[in-house]
Amino acid sequence: MVVIIGAGTTVTSSIISGGFVSVSFSVSPQVERLFQLGSFNAFDVNITTQESASISNYGGASTPVTLTPSTACTDSDASMDVTITPAPCTGAANPIIRTGSDALFITSFSYSKDFQGFGQESWSLTGKPQIQGFTGNIAFIQGFSEGNRLVGSDIVSDDGVVMVDSETSTPGQVDATGRNISVSAGSPGLGNDDEQEFGKITQVGGGVGKEDGKRGNASANIPHQLIFF
Repeated sequence: MVVIIGAGTTVTSSIISGGFVSVSFSVSPQVERLFQLGSFNAFDVNITTQESASISNYGGASTPVTLTPSTACTDSDASMDVTITPAPCTGAANPIIRTGSDALFITSFSYSKDFQGFGQESWSLTGKPQIQGFTGNIAFIQGFSEGNRLVGSDIVSDDGVVMVDSETSTPGQVDATGRNISVSAGSPGLGNDDEQEFGKITQVGGGVGKEDGKRGNASANIPHQLIFF
């Protein structure tokens, strides 16, 4: 294990200009051993490696990303170039560079803000699976994105999601509206009466940072599917 100093660690992104709060990155190999009769030695080994990352940043620092479901066997355009340069206590820095054809794909987005303080965005990213020895074609296509958001007079002017209805994709229209009320006894007892909208998400990013007296909560799921051809 190597200790990393956050104040010395740098992150750059094609979508987020600054204000990074946290970052994580992992490489997860999946090993499939082809066992055979008469031996404990595997006949062959299939290795699929999956990369994933998560980034949190303060609002007001990201550029919106348009979400367009794939209609062809090409990689999704909902991707982000990311470079992470950790600052280890010992040894040289080994930067993680995922740009261009190695860029990571956006699989989910969320935004949150309380009445006081700055809004924050969170991004979940994943890389195209790497299959050892595979010589065919692989595409990571984007599916139908859906999500939810709080609405009301006390909600921020931009929570980082653009929502439309699923049938006609009409701005200002949504699929459904829900309501949640919660309050506790006390002196005084406080609670919330929240109205929530559900629908198709066509854009993520660009949520506001500081907007005193306003709150917000929104999320989007951006599914991707690996195809072989």
